Amino acid sequence: MRPICRPAQRLLSLLCGGLFACTTQAALQPMDDRELAEVTGQALITMDGLTYGGFEYTRVNLGSDIDLLTNIDELRLGNYSRTGGGTASTQPADIRIDNFALGRVDNANSPNAAIVPFQIRDPYLEFAFKVNGQGVREVAGVRVGFGRARGDLSGDIRSLTGVMQGKIYGPASIAYQYYRDTNGCGFLGLDPNCIALSLAGDTEVYAEVELLQQGTGVTTLNGQPINRATHIGIPNGQSLQTDETGLIAALLPTLSTTSDCQALGLTTCFALLNYKSIFVGDPTKPDITQGGAQGIFFSMQNQNVPWQDLANTGKFVDTQSGAFANFAKTGEGANALYPFMINLYDALRGTARVPTCIGGQTSGC
Repeated sequence: MRPICRPAQRLLSLLCGGLFACTTQAALQPMDDRELAEVTGQALITMDGLTYGGFEYTRVNLGSDIDLLTNIDELRLGNYSRTGGGTASTQPADIRIDNFALGRVDNANSPNAAIVPFQIRDPYLEFAFKVNGQGVREVAGVRVGFGRARGDLSGDIRSLTGVMQGKIYGPASIAYQYYRDTNGCGFLGLDPNCIALSLAGDTEVYAEVELLQQGTGVTTLNGQPINRATHIGIPNGQSLQTDETGLIAALLPTLSTTSDCQALGLTTCFALLNYKSIFVGDPTKPDITQGGAQGIFFSMQNQNVPWQDLANTGKFVDTQSGAFANFAKTGEGANALYPFMINLYDALRGTARVPTCIGGQTSGC
């Protein structure tokens, strides 16, 4: 396996160190048989094994909750020269995020500064093994994952490889106003895109977004999922959806079908750099139990490895050789739950970075 660079080692060390160091120091006292009989429970650390597709897996599970506030100047995973199909940009690493942070600080530049941590539940560390051509059992991959996660993820995202599925939503009037601000509506407002968007009015629309190639809107290249993506958006052939009824609502999906990152005169592919902070999970729910995103993991592998999808029973996530980040939805249709949701206004204009340091700095504590 290609060596992990220092920032990646720092991240993995931080996460793994946090997983194994969250214990309470206390003096050990013997328990008699009566006391032991009254105690039930499960060990903090458990291990699972699995065989699938020629791979053997060993997973170390930690039944714990962890709160994090962390800042890393530069995170790079999979920093090597890629060859072959699938590469969507000239970025040097599969995952590259500058000023990476988990968690935030409210009232950062005041005496009332308060840390709002990134929450992790049931983290785990997993290894994939495979027998090579010489009959030697070797490590094929490693991943760090979370049963649930909730909180602010910040950074200047320069490239991502993996799955990042989110949902944008809001009234069509926001798209209409954005179009007017950036393009105008032509002589007497007769621009057909302007007319279509204005007729949609306050119809509530939504769309699924994912990693894609800038300018084309494709999610695969030469038959392979793209890697080193710099943009996210509505893929080619997809469109805005609505649950409302009426003629305009019925026509909207057809009118807004995307092609080459365009629909109704609007750009439908957005630079990841536009989004300085993304809330992972559901911010409308009160805690990680109800609002935590499931199935998130970061992995490194020296060959294509199928990792078990712990959020969707019986499914596996196919990863390419290199680094991989998994922020996938769970469920389908009306039951789909997304790891992040962005309102239409922010999707079109980007999001500001939340404070991640105590004091005046916005990043780089």
